[in-house]
Amino acid sequence: KEAIRHRGYALVDIFQPCVSYNKINTFGWFKNHTAYLDGAHDPSDRLRAFEAAIRTEPFALGVLYRHVKPTFEDSLVAYASDKRPLYSRRVDAVRLRRAIEAAGQGFH
Repeated sequence: KEAIRHRGYALVDIFQPCVSYNKINTFGWFKNHTAYLDGAHDPSDRLRAFEAAIRTEPFALGVLYRHVKPTFEDSLVAYASDKRPLYSRRVDAVRLRRAIEAAGQGFH
């Protein structure tokens, strides 16, 4: 749920036992070999997140790592005053022509 709501890249790893072909790693096995991270886990601590990710007894469940930073779109000037996607905006042809002509002044 947090990965879907996150604005940016999110990696989700899902443990899903194959009930048809895997008779060893069953639902019971996963229940006994996984544990949710406790409240002491700090998802902003990259080193501890990596340690939790490689631990195999028990396998860690939950948000291992979270690094919040501005998205690519947040850094674009085109989105500073108008948050609508570019395809839904009207083009001001006169302003666009002036911008193209001004940019062309530097190329000869």
